[in-house]
Amino acid sequence: MRLLYHHRTRSRDGQRVHIDGLLGALRRAGHELHVVEPRPRPAAPAGAARSAGDGGPPRASALRELAELLYNVPERWQLERAIARFRPDAIYSRHALYASAAGAAAHAHRLPLLIEVNAPLAIERSRHGGLAFPGFAQRHETTLLNRADRVIVVTQAMGELLAKQGVARAKLEVHWNGLEPAALAAAPDGAAVRAARGWAGRCVLGFVGFVRDWNRLERVFPFLARRRDACLVVVGEGPDCGRLGRLAAAAGVAGQLEFLGTLPREQVVATVAAFDVALLPEVTEYASPLKLLDYFAAGRAALLPDRPNLREVITDGVNGLLFDPGDDASFVGALERLVDDPPLRARLGAAGRATIDRLGLTWDANARRVEQAVAAALAARHGGAT
Repeated sequence: MRLLYHHRTRSRDGQRVHIDGLLGALRRAGHELHVVEPRPRPAAPAGAARSAGDGGPPRASALRELAELLYNVPERWQLERAIARFRPDAIYSRHALYASAAGAAAHAHRLPLLIEVNAPLAIERSRHGGLAFPGFAQRHETTLLNRADRVIVVTQAMGELLAKQGVARAKLEVHWNGLEPAALAAAPDGAAVRAARGWAGRCVLGFVGFVRDWNRLERVFPFLARRRDACLVVVGEGPDCGRLGRLAAAAGVAGQLEFLGTLPREQVVATVAAFDVALLPEVTEYASPLKLLDYFAAGRAALLPDRPNLREVITDGVNGLLFDPGDDASFVGALERLVDDPPLRARLGAAGRATIDRLGLTWDANARRVEQAVAAALAARHGGAT
């Protein structure tokens, strides 16, 4: 299969992990790829990152949206050149708000179009005040997605949001995020990391990911205040690190909070394997969290909010422990249960790792799903379907 892969992502965060993971898996499967993408964004100073939905003042938001629309002109030119030279069988486009060039090029050349949606962007940016024209953005997004042969969503919960927005249900297909083969090569042993980090004899509670205020990591602080042998380890950076540090100092647990910063991907699973409990204190209701897959790969017991998107892969008490996201006492109670029950942690961790194979939560499995989706779209077109 010859696939033209298109995206607008300039950051080097979890979005890039997803892009690189799927591209690598498609290449391993023997497919030929041509990538149309923007130049990477220069690295931002630590702590300078902000939410993608934060568009700034209304005038700045309007200018940003206009720029996103106008970018379709040079992007279409890039796509046309790529189609002429590469002659793809299909186009696979990672969704960005107002990004219509891939759809227009696919229509002009009668190529199947698959659009991958990692967030319902019109909804997400409207919530965070990042849109000057939310109604127009949502209509534009719905029209764009309905022009695709397939709309790949990362959770069923996200698919439901898009369906309510007007995207045809028949087009929706769920591909959860995945893991690289290297993350599954062997069951990691965290003992060496614990020794190197000075965590021996401590109860290590860990979190991986971009640190935002809605992650609610401060939920751990009352537990830390009662359990001086425990510490919270944060792998990642983000705009909420400073606030968390101040809250930890106010709670008298600053010495039990450790920021490791961003680690190379090849070190993440080994570091998670050194955790006693892997934490996900909060999550958006449509996300497919990469951190959860890291927790699975490391065989760590995960503590998670009881949300429909997580229930797509988590069975409470089997491969993870769920708590009521609206009740801090529920979180602390579930955390205490995990910390005080090592056999339960071991069972949950082992079942989490088994979940990867059971549900096919790998980039290689997703590459096979993409191949099948392209084949189905080509067959439908060959049969005269629209």
